[in-house]
Amino acid sequence: MGAYPLEDHKLVHRLLGITRLIAFDVSQDIVDRQKFNRPTDSCHCFCRKSGELIDKIDDVLTEAEAGDCSGIVVWLDYTSPSQIGEQIREFQTLIDRLSENDLVRITVNAHPPALGEFKDDNGKRLDKHATREKRFDRLNSRIGEFLQTAVGPEHMTEELLPLALSGAFGKAASMALPPTGTTTFMPLSIVRYADGHQMLSITGMITKRPEKEAIWNRLEMSDWPFASKDWSKIHRLYVPDLTLRERMVLDRSVAIGNHESLQKELGFSFDQDVDLKSFLDNYKDFYRFYPSLLTAEV
Repeated sequence: MGAYPLEDHKLVHRLLGITRLIAFDVSQDIVDRQKFNRPTDSCHCFCRKSGELIDKIDDVLTEAEAGDCSGIVVWLDYTSPSQIGEQIREFQTLIDRLSENDLVRITVNAHPPALGEFKDDNGKRLDKHATREKRFDRLNSRIGEFLQTAVGPEHMTEELLPLALSGAFGKAASMALPPTGTTTFMPLSIVRYADGHQMLSITGMITKRPEKEAIWNRLEMSDWPFASKDWSKIHRLYVPDLTLRERMVLDRSVAIGNHESLQKELGFSFDQDVDLKSFLDNYKDFYRFYPSLLTAEV
């Protein structure tokens, strides 16, 4: 994964200094573009499905001249909601094959409408309660073995579907690394955000069970605004695109300004799906980490 520009790989290399990188895609055309855009000669690009890469991860590392690495970071960036069952099972297989201190990030679709829009026999759209029932039935058919018993149709909302999916990944992790074992998958950060569709992104690491608290403290996770100590702690990120001028105004005033004064200074509202108050509260916490999306002519 990484798409053809490999922008995430470039950032990982630039900010963390990691040189042995791996990208993959099912399209050979995209892989060829990845090879052209790779940040270092030690970045290897493969035409693989995610399941194939996970099944043969040791062989892939060897082929990428990284068989001797002391730890790995894997990011599985999925988009298809219809394959959520396969995605959870791939995550389950992956963490079963990783070693202590390895890191995993997985991103999946958590957009309720992606589970389907339904109509009655007369072609009329079902009301929200019936729609939630149908969506839950569809989700249950895909990942019923991983759903927690408390999850039901009422979870088929923008707020609660990420919680249901996060719990499903948590159950999958406990099945791969059961309580009787020496290692566990420890969540570090769980966030939901919208970039068209709402997405859920989970980051965690393999660690020895007795060392979880010590690692949490050593990483100073309690001071990190994105930290998630358990599977139910999900942070919502509001990320509308901002121009450079808009960001400069917000950066200057957000720490001391209130919503009304900032709205007046901006002089406009964002997309109707963006709640201004929630966005500004969110931006105040995270503006130092907020991405800059710039249009440039070169």
